[in-house]
This record gives sequence, structure tokens and C-alpha cells, in this order.
Amino acid sequence: MHIPTLFIVNVTLSLVVSLTLALTTHRRYSELYLWAFALALIGLGYGMFSLRGQIGDIWSIVGGNTIFSISAALLAEGVYRFQRRQPNRLLLWAPVPVTLVAFSLYMDNMAVRLLLSSGLISLQLVFVLVPLLQRRRTTPGRGQYATIIGAFFALACVVVRFIDVARGRIPESLFDNNPLYSLIFYGNLLGLMLITFGMVLMVQERTLKELVDSENQYKKLIDSAQEGVCVLGADRCIFANPRIAELLGVPAEQLANRPFMDYVHPDDKTKARTNHMVRLTGHADNKAYDIRLLTLNDGPRWFRVSGLRIQWHGEPATLVFLSDIHERKLQEEHTHQLAYHDELTHLPNRRFLADRLDHLIRHEQTDNRHVALMFIDLDNFKTLNDTQGHQAGDLLLAEVARRLERHTRETDTVARLGGDEFVVLLPALHRDFAEARKQVLQVAEKILASLKQPYHLTLATGGTVLAATGSGTPDTHSITLQITHHGSASIGVHLFSQTAASPNALLDLADAAMYQAKQAGRGMIRFLDAAPG
Repeated sequence: MHIPTLFIVNVTLSLVVSLTLALTTHRRYSELYLWAFALALIGLGYGMFSLRGQIGDIWSIVGGNTIFSISAALLAEGVYRFQRRQPNRLLLWAPVPVTLVAFSLYMDNMAVRLLLSSGLISLQLVFVLVPLLQRRRTTPGRGQYATIIGAFFALACVVVRFIDVARGRIPESLFDNNPLYSLIFYGNLLGLMLITFGMVLMVQERTLKELVDSENQYKKLIDSAQEGVCVLGADRCIFANPRIAELLGVPAEQLANRPFMDYVHPDDKTKARTNHMVRLTGHADNKAYDIRLLTLNDGPRWFRVSGLRIQWHGEPATLVFLSDIHERKLQEEHTHQLAYHDELTHLPNRRFLADRLDHLIRHEQTDNRHVALMFIDLDNFKTLNDTQGHQAGDLLLAEVARRLERHTRETDTVARLGGDEFVVLLPALHRDFAEARKQVLQVAEKILASLKQPYHLTLATGGTVLAATGSGTPDTHSITLQITHHGSASIGVHLFSQTAASPNALLDLADAAMYQAKQAGRGMIRFLDAAPG
């Protein structure tokens, strides 16, 4: 192939490769932009050389060689940027002004120009090779070796030209059909292709390594996390870290490809399934909710579930985080129990009753059904406390609570206000006042009959007694006292439907009815109704 054609090939290849790199590279890979610009300048330099005689020598000779020098400096800059370290820019860019001045002075001396360009380009190619060779053991992949080989090819071509000129074989022009120069141009083409291929491969290999390192780092973080972490597909567990396997008490491999709902408490399956499907749509990221999971060693335990939507191998999935909140949940329930329940009888207390009554007044009285408040006060309770002590009184109160619950519905509320006072809230009674009154009276009579039944109380006296056993070893028994108590109660009832009264006002009305029952002789039932009309 004759020299002018090789010039055209060099120009075309440089520009095409440069344009391809510039259009396809991501903006985060700034070194590829530098290399693309350098290749474009190489094409421009060859183009200016090929226009010798058609444009001024200042442009074709001085401009072309200066552009080559700039492209070599940019190649070296790109290498340093790829390696993420600062170059000695004074050293890298010093050949550029030297080329500009020297070629301006020796524009008419072909031999000096060839020696100068060969020497300066050789030096700049060394600037490209040195950082590549320095970091060859720490740079991932094989792309660097293609770049190194390409740079060595280019350097060898320049050195051969330098030696040839130094021996006095000076061409009349760059377009002489000299076999040696044809080989040099072929070598430049091969070096250019290798350098370009190596640069692209270097970036790809480093990106792949960073991706693998990132995945390994995230895997280590997930594996060492104190939270359970798993990836859920549409209906199955795709990935689970060791911590979630530890929390559930099952091997991690057993969790994989198994429906996660298998580990959800039956009462919480609907909640878990609904939240998971919403999260798959991306509308519930970072939303947290509490469910019970079935663990192998500890049975049902409370967990807080949070997470976000991700893509897993191209399919929508959710990254789920599980935090064991069982102890905290039990503590919250205990605190709530203390705040809203009586410690002795475990019945709802005054605060719970007031909240329940307020909610009923505001939200549940829409169908004109009647509601009854039954205020119960035990008769002769103080006498039992004074004669048998508080232990007997506590046992009696606990037994009264059990009897009240046996004679009420699940929708009813049985509460202890304090002392020997109890309240039964009966919602959703008949719409007709007279029928509702009959319903309440039936319940009140059953309760009163139950409370009049004897109470058999077992008191611990605090003493102990020694008794012989079959082996001759003495055994210690606590001394107990059995007593039977006969009691009754006074019951006051306030029956109402639509009302604007406060919970406390309604309780006061039921309390007033109870005092009427006491005044009537104890063991009685009295109504203080909000009758219609």
C-alpha cells in the first residue's frame, strides 16, 4: 500500500475510533474522553501532514507535529487519570512548547525535524508506558497489556525511523514510497488499534472489578448485619442472610425458594401479604409494620418489617429488613396492660372504660340501638376486709371478676373502677326501649344471682408445718385457711341511646342508680333510664 493511502487510513481510523469512544463512553469515565480527544488529534495531525503543499508549511509542519505532541500528552494524562493519581504535568506537557518552537526554527530542515519529532514522541510514549508498567500488578485485567504492547509498537516505529535518519537515509518527503516507511506506518496502525482496544478493555475490566467488589462488600455488610435481611419475589424468598436464618432458627438454604408466608403467623398473613404486594409496586418503600413470625425454637415472635422495592435479575422484588422487637412488644403490651387494666383482676380499668364509652358514643351509635351502663357495688365487702384481711378481699374481687365475665358477651366490657366497684357496658341492645330494658334486666338478674352464690376462699396464713414422708425425710407445707363468704351486690343501670353526654356524666347516672339500689335494701337492681319522649 503506498504512503498517501496509509495516511488516509490513519486519519480515518483515528477519527472513527475517537468518535466512537466519545459517543459511547459514560461521563464518569473521563479518561476515555481524554483518549478519544487524543485519537482525534492524531487523525487531525495526519490530515495536516497529508495536505502538505496545499496549506502553508507553518500549518502542516509546525501545526501537525505540535498536534501530535499534544495527543501524546493527552494519552499520558488519560493513563494517570485512569489510575487516579496526579501526574507531573510539567514533565508531560514540556515537549509541546519545545515542539512548537523547534519546528518553527527548523521548518526547512527535514533531517532535524525527523530527529526532533522521533526523539520527542519517543519521550512522550515513555511517559505513557511508565505509569502503565508501574501499576501493572495492581491494575485488573489484561487490557493494560494490550495498551502496553501497542505503545511499544508505536515506540519501536519511532525509534526505527530515528535510527534510519541518523544513518543519513533522509526521505525527500513523507510520501516517498519507501518500504521501511510503509512498515512504520503499518506499525503505527497496529499500535493505534492495540492502544485503543486496550484502553477500552482497561475501563471495562476495572468497572467489572468495582462491580464485583461492590457486590462482595454489600454481601459482607448484609451477612454481618444485626438485622435479618432477605429478598422476596412475588411469592418466594430469593435470598436470606445468616442473621434471618438465626432469628427464625432454620438454615439459610432452607429459606431459599420457599414461600415466606410459611413463616408468618396465621393471624398476620393477610397483613404481611397486602404490604408485600403494595411494596412490589414501589408505593410502600420504607414503610414499617409489625407481624409475628413462627420461629423454630421460640415459637411466634414479633418482628418489625421494613424494606423497599428493587430489581433482582431483571424482575421486581423487595429488599426486606427484619428486626426482632419481641421483648419491646411484650414490654409495650405490659405497659398498656398496666395503664388500661386493673392489676388485681386484669379487667379493664376506669381509663379503658372511659375510652371505650367515648368511642361508642362518637362512632357506634348510628342505628339507634340502646346502650346500658351497669354499675355494681359489692355489699358487705368492707366487713370481709376488716375481719379476714385484704388477702380475702383480693381473692373475692378476683372471683367476682370471673363471674361477671361468665355472664356477659364478648362485645360487652367488664371493668373495675376501684375498691369493690365494677361496671358492665352493654352495647348494641334492642332499638325498642322496653325490649332493651328487658335485655338488661335479664343480664342483671343473672349477674346478681351469680354474685349471691357462696365464695370459697383459700387463705395462706404464712405459717409452715413439718410432715414426715415415706422416705423418712421431713417435708415442709404452708398452712392455709379455708373460709366461705356469702355476699351480694347492688346494681344500678342507666339505659340510653343517642346521647351527647360525656362518659363521666353517664357513669354518674349509673352510680346514682346503684345508690338507689343500696337504699332499697341491698341486693337490688334499680334503673335510672333516659326513656324516650
